[in-house]
Amino acid sequence: MGEHKDVRRAAREAGRHLGWKGTLTSRRFFVLDEREAPEEIERLAGNAAAAAIRAREEGRRP
Repeated sequence: MGEHKDVRRAAREAGRHLGWKGTLTSRRFFVLDEREAPEEIERLAGNAAAAAIRAREEGRRP
């Protein structure tokens, strides 16, 4: 992808362009997208989380 400093600069610029709040560490770029998620996405995420919890619980049963 290029030199580390160039990747960091590009990540910072992209984050600013998209309106994200970004935090850079020595190896990672984290972003916080504070937009409201559409209702369908919230529902799908909830369903996926519930399925993961059920699978984990079922894996513990003898």
